[in-house]
Amino acid sequence: MEIKLHDHQKTVARSPARFKIFRSGRRSGKTVLKVETMLFKGLSANALEQLTREFKNPSVIFIAPTAKQARTIIWESLKSRLEGIDKIKFNEQRLEVRIPTELGGVATLFVGGWENRENYRGMSNVIHIEFDETDTMKDFFIGWEEIFKPMLMETGGSAGFAGTPKKENPNLRRLEKEADDKGDWASFHFTSWDNPLFSREELEKAQEEMDNETYKQEIMAEYVDNAGSLFKYTALVDMFSNSITKNEERYLIVDIADDGTDKTVFSFWQGLELYKIEQFARLNTEGIVDKIREFQISEQIPMSQTLVDAIGVGAGVASNSLLDGIIGYKSSYGAIRTDEDPTKLPNVHYTKESKLTTDYANLRSQCVFTLASLINNHDISCTVSDVRLKEAIIEELALYQDASRGDGKRMPTIKDDIKSLLGRSPDLSDTLIMRMYFEIRSKLAPGQSEDAKLRAEKTARQFRVDHAFKERNSAK
Repeated sequence: MEIKLHDHQKTVARSPARFKIFRSGRRSGKTVLKVETMLFKGLSANALEQLTREFKNPSVIFIAPTAKQARTIIWESLKSRLEGIDKIKFNEQRLEVRIPTELGGVATLFVGGWENRENYRGMSNVIHIEFDETDTMKDFFIGWEEIFKPMLMETGGSAGFAGTPKKENPNLRRLEKEADDKGDWASFHFTSWDNPLFSREELEKAQEEMDNETYKQEIMAEYVDNAGSLFKYTALVDMFSNSITKNEERYLIVDIADDGTDKTVFSFWQGLELYKIEQFARLNTEGIVDKIREFQISEQIPMSQTLVDAIGVGAGVASNSLLDGIIGYKSSYGAIRTDEDPTKLPNVHYTKESKLTTDYANLRSQCVFTLASLINNHDISCTVSDVRLKEAIIEELALYQDASRGDGKRMPTIKDDIKSLLGRSPDLSDTLIMRMYFEIRSKLAPGQSEDAKLRAEKTARQFRVDHAFKERNSAK
């Protein structure tokens, strides 16, 4: 069963790492390496003896984005590789192959699609898993943490994560980043050019005909960022491991479901650390008010640092007499003017300061851009451990683009477009966006707001008039 691997394939195969991330260009020899890895892990006495205990009849799983792709990518290659060898049984319908091992047992190789991942939940004796085209698997980290990783914890098994990078769903990039400080993980990268069997002529042709971005991604296996993304993907991932200096101020942000029948989200903050998220389904106005008062007491959060989405059902919550002093938030509010515009000179007769200005379309736009700046600068931390909440926040924020229209007002992707892309409302990230209201407001010095400045100017004018009147009277 011996087969020759090229030098880069050998580098991956010889690595003692338990978990291997393998980013490669098209036709770089990835499938051959996966077939050989699966056979070695499932059949070799050397590999089987390295597990936590003896597994006479081990299982190895290969997962592609879909079952159809799994058949195309690996099943036919497996059959070709094992053709003519005795005592091997193929099940074409179930995409399973049973092979005798060197320890006298029988290994079963399962080939399937990510869309059927729930079928693998709770499987025993799984000693190795191979994921292919990992960047096209939606909710990958939820499936990995909840379904596949527990299998390997039981057996001490291993896993491989491979594919060509995709900018829309960069699972490989995130795996590489999270593997940096883990001793049993290793990352590998090679291009289509590294496969000596790939035609040089075809590669040169691809270099000439492909646009630069596609060539870098598909042939060179390099990461390509979405140019218009407001949030850096790596910064979104870092948010869940950032260490920040937090103050003692606590905040409660409440995003209320549009019609009161979906989930209402409560997010809890200490400074810029998001430390807890609670979700409740089908809360009516009275129930939401009760929860807010309960959380304010238990978390010691004042009314003035509690903010609620004041649209629809939320309007009734924000105006409730039991929540006097709470802050109602509406995305359509005008942006808070916090910056002095040096291009608009003050009227020297009345004031020495420039007028306050803003360059955002509305309050929501200002909050989204503020959040992006803080996250990209690693100034926000999230210590929520629930993998589903973590993935939802990353997924939602990663969709935001700069959608400014050229009228001088900065604007992000509108919420309706985010909803369409997600297939649901971005309720979790909305609480992060709303939290920025307090950060923006904190930029104002005491009494510094457009209204406050107007009142101050009016007072100063009246003072000057009164002073001049007294001067004239005293002169007489």
